[in-house]
Amino acid sequence: MTAFEILTIVFYAVVVMIGYLICRGIATVIDNQQKMDSNLRKMDAWLYDRLANIQQQLANIEDDILDDLRDIRIADKLGKTSPNVPTPLPCYAPNGICTNPQMDCINCPKRGTGGTWLTNISIKAEDAPLQERFNDNRED
Repeated sequence: MTAFEILTIVFYAVVVMIGYLICRGIATVIDNQQKMDSNLRKMDAWLYDRLANIQQQLANIEDDILDDLRDIRIADKLGKTSPNVPTPLPCYAPNGICTNPQMDCINCPKRGTGGTWLTNISIKAEDAPLQERFNDNRED
């Protein structure tokens, strides 16, 4: 065998090995690409399911809010307080509060202790035009 033939055989062997390595590298890249595509599909499906779950939760919250608003509107039309807002106890109930802004509930059992009040009807003002007339008419 001549040197040229040996070099040609070595060259072909190197070309075949390089071709094999390239094909193997391409196969590895394709395999990795398929694995990545599969993982991306799984992640996409998970994200889609998660998004659908969140949208359902938001729809439920929206329905609850709309139901509450409907209840409040109905209560307002009926002249009642909202069903979710507790009605304060009247002042005569145990632990009740006076809802009158002037705090002057008439006959409220929480106001005062009952009994009698003492009053003084004697007026001692100087130079009062009706003082003498008032003093003459009063009972002693």
